[in-house]
Amino acid sequence: MSPLEKELETALLDLYEKWKKYMPSKNRFLGMVQPGNAKTYKGPVGTVRHLLSGSASTGFIDLVQAKELELTVEWLILHPKWLSLFTDSELDVARTRVRGVLAAP
Repeated sequence: MSPLEKELETALLDLYEKWKKYMPSKNRFLGMVQPGNAKTYKGPVGTVRHLLSGSASTGFIDLVQAKELELTVEWLILHPKWLSLFTDSELDVARTRVRGVLAAP
């Protein structure tokens, strides 16, 4: 794991701690980010890619409903620091989700 990926792992775990105030624990997310369970572990980049590969996660929806968009994984990875870790199409998914919330009345 590169130093930047390790920083992303830390940032994702920090988000996880903040989420506890707004929604039930997301143990599946934790299992994907942290090594320990070979069955669920994806690493920080793999976890983000997984979350972007389908429809918006329940965690994203919970945070939007709580008006905490800045605590979403999508918001996090759009920071310039992380852009090199993801493809343009992955970043487009994140942008589309964030813009969709910001454009809603």
